Amino acid sequence: MSAVQVKVLHTSECPHWAAARDVATRVARAAGVEVEIVATPVETQAEAAELRFLGSPTVRIDGHDVESGAEALEDFGLG
Repeated sequence: MSAVQVKVLHTSECPHWAAARDVATRVARAAGVEVEIVATPVETQAEAAELRFLGSPTVRIDGHDVESGAEALEDFGLG
């Protein structure tokens, strides 16, 4: 079985991204799931648009945003 990828997209100023990463790691371990955590800094508005970045932190599991309805949103930015 391959590892589940958890991507934490964040701005450099975000005080919460490391906690989001740590929570994802703890939850995966508790569930017995092998996980690959990828921290991805988002530094420009262009990157935010390209990555469909909705705010910091944004957490995705195997490419799917954990925020319900995120796929329909278009308000990308460095917020």
